[in-house]
Amino acid sequence: MGVARRRSYGQRMTTTGAAPTTTKAAGLRRWMRIVGGFYLVMGAFNTPPVIQARFGAQYAELGLAVDSPAAQALVDVWFMFGLEVAVIGAALLYFSSDPARHLALVWTVLGLELVRGVVDDLYLIARGYDPRIYGLWVLIHLVIIVTGVAAIRGSRADAGRSSHAARSSR
Repeated sequence: MGVARRRSYGQRMTTTGAAPTTTKAAGLRRWMRIVGGFYLVMGAFNTPPVIQARFGAQYAELGLAVDSPAAQALVDVWFMFGLEVAVIGAALLYFSSDPARHLALVWTVLGLELVRGVVDDLYLIARGYDPRIYGLWVLIHLVIIVTGVAAIRGSRADAGRSSHAARSSR
C-alpha cells in the first residue's frame, strides 16, 4: 500500500507507481462523488413506498385518495424521476475514478441542474407552488452548478500547469 507524497504543482504521486493525480482533479472527483451520492439518495427518496408515505402531506391540497388513479400517476412520475437521478448518480460515482475523461457527463449534469432544476423550480414558483420549498431547491441546484463549474475550471487549470511543467522539464 503506497503512501502519497506531494510533487510540484499540487500533484500527488503514490509509491505504488500509479499515475499521478492532481489535487484539482481530486476536487472534480470529490464533486462527482458528492453529487453522485446525493443523486442516489434522491433516487431512494423517490421510490413508490416512500412517495406514498409522504403523499398525503405533500399533496393534501389535491384532495386525492392515495390509491386513486391520479395519485398513482403522480407516484409513477416521481418514481421515474427517482430512477433517472439514481442512474445519473451511479454514473457519476462509477466514472469519478477518472474525472478528466468524463467531463461530458459532468457538463450534462450541470445542464440538467440548470434546466430541470433551476428553470423548472422557478417555473413552479411562478405557477404558485411554495416559494420557500422551491426556492431552497433553486439554491441547492445553484450550489451544485457553481461548485461543478469551479471543479472543472480547477481541473483544467491544473492540467495546463501539469503539461507546462512536463514541457519545462525536457
